[in-house]
Amino acid sequence: MATNNTASSNPRAESTRDVLDVLAGSIARTAARQTKPEPLPRAAEVPAEPSRELLTEKMLADRWVCSVARLQRWRTVGEGPPYLKIVGKVLYRLKDIEAYEEASLVRKVF
Repeated sequence: MATNNTASSNPRAESTRDVLDVLAGSIARTAARQTKPEPLPRAAEVPAEPSRELLTEKMLADRWVCSVARLQRWRTVGEGPPYLKIVGKVLYRLKDIEAYEEASLVRKVF
């Protein structure tokens, strides 16, 4: 006697297949209804640290790895880069700092 393993002979397999078909159809309809989000316009890239036109004593001391006292002493004796004094606060212009660094560049001569 041969056994027939068709879907009609196994009611449980048939009901499972029906449930899976319903789920697959439901998933397909849900996916079709969902609208894809429009890509957001790309914002201009912001640098990690905003560029500053003016530096404080502390910022310049950090840049040059020296003490604030050294910068203060240079100002007292008239050395170092030009600076601004606005409402009692000492500020250095970035372009003056870069020019001073360029002028202080030592090239080896043999």
